Amino acid sequence: MKIAFLSDIHGNLEALESVLEEIAKIKVDKIICLGDVVGYGAEPSRCLRKIREQAEIILMGNHDYYCSLPQIPEAMTNQLNPIALKAIHFTRSILSKEEKQFLASLPLIWQNEDLMAVHSNFRSPTSWQYVLSNEEAEENFRAASFRIGFLGHTHIVALFVQNDHSVFQFRFKRLFLKENFRFLLNVGSVGQPRDGDPRATFVVYQTENYEATLYRVAYDIEKSALKIKNANLPIQLAERLRWGV
Repeated sequence: MKIAFLSDIHGNLEALESVLEEIAKIKVDKIICLGDVVGYGAEPSRCLRKIREQAEIILMGNHDYYCSLPQIPEAMTNQLNPIALKAIHFTRSILSKEEKQFLASLPLIWQNEDLMAVHSNFRSPTSWQYVLSNEEAEENFRAASFRIGFLGHTHIVALFVQNDHSVFQFRFKRLFLKENFRFLLNVGSVGQPRDGDPRATFVVYQTENYEATLYRVAYDIEKSALKIKNANLPIQLAERLRWGV
């Protein structure tokens, strides 16, 4: 079975459509979305409709959660940065009641035999904490019983490998996940990459031979950026698409 894992679409329709076109060429058996379908980008509803049509599993991300609430608590508004908060208010104004209810119903974790997936982290999914360091990855290996885990949230592609004694971090494009190790893969972001490469990312995992392949897909960034500008969203959200930061 081929499974496509993608994450952090963030209302970027051009990126999502390009990724789904590439996935169709690969002919995967299942698409699993690791959350944050909405937030930041100008077309949250269209992205949500499209991923609901294509993905077998959609997990809840922090922006999905924020945008599904009846109202945003004051304590939360004080914690969020102003750019993210403005994007959340915009997204909430666009989403229908049914779409908000759908986002609120999303699960936090998916598991199937030795595979697990989450948006942010396995140790405390609703804390929305990042997994960036070897130490944070080690906490996640201890917190859950997966051999191969998939996550997003940081918008940065990463691979953490655990052997009997240590956790190591690597870059990867294509690798075979050997049975005597454990793996934690961050699949990056479809709609707002932050690792210096502006192309949309996703990962395809083949269960038969334990092979994971990273894909990067070019899309019409200027079209997406113009939509952000026309929606009166913070211009920084358009600029960062061009640079992948």
